[in-house]
Amino acid sequence: MTETVFCYSCRVHHPKAEMRLFLTRRGLRWRCVHSILASTRSTAERDAFGQRQSLINREEARRQAQYSRRLQALALAD
Repeated sequence: MTETVFCYSCRVHHPKAEMRLFLTRRGLRWRCVHSILASTRSTAERDAFGQRQSLINREEARRQAQYSRRLQALALAD
């Protein structure tokens, strides 16, 4: 299994090879190369990146909630 690290910027686990330690006001945090490169682009491109990431995060949250509801329904059925 490959080692993964959580990216505080896009909130996803990535392979460690795609990650860099990034200095923030709260100390060093792991950030993926993709999000670092995206931060150097124009405002419009950064906004588009943020919108895409938000859509991905909402969809993942929706899927997790749906899965949780299914598990609860199965537990109640037993």
